Amino acid sequence: MKGERKIRTRFAPSPTGYLHIGNARTSLFNFLFAKHHNGSFILRIEDTDRLRSNLEFEASILEDLKWLGLEWNDIPYRQSERLNIYRDFPERLLREGKAYECYCSEERLHELRKKQMSAGMPPRYDGRCRTSPAISEDTAPTIRFKVSDKTIIFNDLIHKKMVFNSKIFGDFIIMGSDGVPTYNFAVVIDDSLMEITHVIRGDDHLSNTPKQILLFEALGFKVPEYAHLPLILGKDATPLSKRHGQFSVAELRKNGFIPAAILNYLCHLGWSPEKEFMSLKEAIDTFSIEKVSKSPSIFDIERLKKFNRIYIEKSSTEYLINNMGCYFDKNIPKENLENLIKEAKKEAVLLGDIPEIIQPFLEEPVFESDAKEVLTFPHTKRILNALIREIDKVTVLNKTIYENIINNLKQKTGEKGKNLFMPIRAALTGRIEGLELEKVFFLLGREKILERIEKWKI
Repeated sequence: MKGERKIRTRFAPSPTGYLHIGNARTSLFNFLFAKHHNGSFILRIEDTDRLRSNLEFEASILEDLKWLGLEWNDIPYRQSERLNIYRDFPERLLREGKAYECYCSEERLHELRKKQMSAGMPPRYDGRCRTSPAISEDTAPTIRFKVSDKTIIFNDLIHKKMVFNSKIFGDFIIMGSDGVPTYNFAVVIDDSLMEITHVIRGDDHLSNTPKQILLFEALGFKVPEYAHLPLILGKDATPLSKRHGQFSVAELRKNGFIPAAILNYLCHLGWSPEKEFMSLKEAIDTFSIEKVSKSPSIFDIERLKKFNRIYIEKSSTEYLINNMGCYFDKNIPKENLENLIKEAKKEAVLLGDIPEIIQPFLEEPVFESDAKEVLTFPHTKRILNALIREIDKVTVLNKTIYENIINNLKQKTGEKGKNLFMPIRAALTGRIEGLELEKVFFLLGREKILERIEKWKI
C-alpha cells in the first residue's frame, strides 16, 4: 500500500431505507479490505436529508450490520451531528476566492435546466452569479464551488484509469441556503477529518468522484484512493436497491437466512475467491480489491439458498436452538431437541424449515391434504396393519431391526418403493415428504409408532 498511513475505510449509508444486499456487499468489502490490512472500518450515517432520513431505518441498519458480524471501529458518526463542523469550510473557500454565493431562484435554475436539456446539452449552471451576482436581501444564498476547466484523472483500484472533464458539471452547490452541506461537500470533509484512506463504494458514485477530488484539492486535503464496485442487479436487470424490499438484510433474516451464508454468498458478487465456501476470517485473509470485477453481478436467491443450506447443516445444534428458541416448547428435554435438530438441519434450507420438519416428532402431526389422500388408498390399510404386526414382534428399534421390518413388509404386502413408504410416512408424520423413514422410526420410537398407526388400522 502507498505511504505509511493506517488503512481506514468507511461504510456510509443513508437511513432512508433498510440495508439492502447491495449496501451489505459494500459494507462487507470495506470491512474485508480494512481488516486484511490491519486497518479500521468506520461507520458513518449520512442523514443530512431531513425529509427522508428515518431513525427506524438507522436502527435497523446498525442492527443488521451487527447481526452480520461487521463490527465497526469508533462510534458511529452522524452527519446531522456535525453541521457546525462543516460550516467553517465554505467560508474558507469564499475567502480564498474558490467559491461564491449564488442567489439564483429555483425557478430560474429549473428553466435553465429545461432549456439546456431541450437543446441536447448536459444540465449545468451557467455561472451567472459567479460574474454578476443578483444579490437579494430577501433571499438566502447557496454557496457554489468554482470549477475551472480541467481534466480530472484518477486511478480506480477496480476500473483503473478514469478520466473526466470538469465541463460536464460546471459550478456546483456545496452549501444549501439552509446552511446544510450538499452530499459531495460533507463527504469530502468527513473523509478527510476521519482520515479515510480508501473509499470503496458502488460505481453509481463514479460521477461524484471528480467533484470530490476537486474539493479535496481546493481544501488542501489528501485525496483518498477509490474503488468503485460493480452494481448488483436483480433478475429484472435493474440495480438492486431499497425498492427490491424482499432482498433487504432484514427480510433475509426474517425469512431464515443466517449471517455466515449471506456473507459467503456476497463474496461471490463481484469478487471471485478461489474457495466457494469460506469463513469470514478466510475471506479477510484472501480478500483483494484488485480482483473485484468491473462487470455487474446478478443476485440469485436460489444460489443464496444453496449457501444457507450448507451453513445450516454445518451449524452446531446449540447455535440453531439459540436462534430458534421461540419456535420450541421450553419443556422439551434438551437431549430430545438436539437429536431432532441434528437430523432436521441436514434437510433444512431456511431456519424456519427446522421447526416445520420436526413438528410431527414434538406433537400430534397436522395432516396435509396429500397425506390424507394417501391414507385413503386401497393398499394403505393393508400396509399399516402389517406394520403393526411387525412392530409388535420387537421391543427395540435399531438399523438391523428396521431393515428386517421393511423387508418383511415388502414380502407380505407385495408393495415396494413409494407405494410402501408413502402410506407409512403419511400415517406417522401427516406428510408424504420429510426425513428418511429410517430416521422417522428412530426419532418417534416404538411406542409412538404403534400409537399413531393404531388410528389408521382396519
